[in-house]
Amino acid sequence: MRTALWSIQLNISRTRHWHNDNDTTPRLDFIPALQRRRLSALARINLELAHQINPENTPIRCIFASRHGEIQQTVEMLKTLAHGELISPAMFSHSVHNAAQGLWSILAQQKDECSAISAGLDTLPLAFVEVAGMLCDAPEPQVLLMYSDEAVPEVLSPDDLETKQRFALSCMIDTGTANLQLSAIAKSSDHPSNPRHDFFSWWQSSQSQLITTGNDCDWEWTKL
Repeated sequence: MRTALWSIQLNISRTRHWHNDNDTTPRLDFIPALQRRRLSALARINLELAHQINPENTPIRCIFASRHGEIQQTVEMLKTLAHGELISPAMFSHSVHNAAQGLWSILAQQKDECSAISAGLDTLPLAFVEVAGMLCDAPEPQVLLMYSDEAVPEVLSPDDLETKQRFALSCMIDTGTANLQLSAIAKSSDHPSNPRHDFFSWWQSSQSQLITTGNDCDWEWTKL
């Protein structure tokens, strides 16, 4: 057992997730057809999960986390430029890192604080740290954590720790009795699991602890 360098505690009240075992993208019947027509698959999934977890559109804050964001669209735009062609302004505007968060805030008419995180292997744990900071600064309203990534195109030569399939996770987090402790621990020479793939399945399991790898430290997740 490794000693924690520091820890935070949070209360996750609700979760939703999406992965490639779902062979269709969401219909998004709650969004007008003209607005959903140009949405990417990843944006559709993020908006669907945000709607599922907060269907009443109660005022909340939001943190959007993704290691690569709309990486598929970005690569397609680069290919278009490489062929000397012009890229679509709509595709560009929907490919920026926090595009899904921006679309969500507009469509759900959310006006509270929002933040976006991209931190390599630490993206998911540092998103939770950002949530803790928001709740410490102001306990209300609760915070929606949206995390998503999709498979990195082969042209970018992804390594073994990169996402191999599209995945999205949403958590509603508040100041209730903590049920999760996240600790930064000294980095090991072992190769523990990747938080993007394993957090949700672990959270739904009977296991009390999970250790995942990070850039400069490892992360210990403990159910309380």
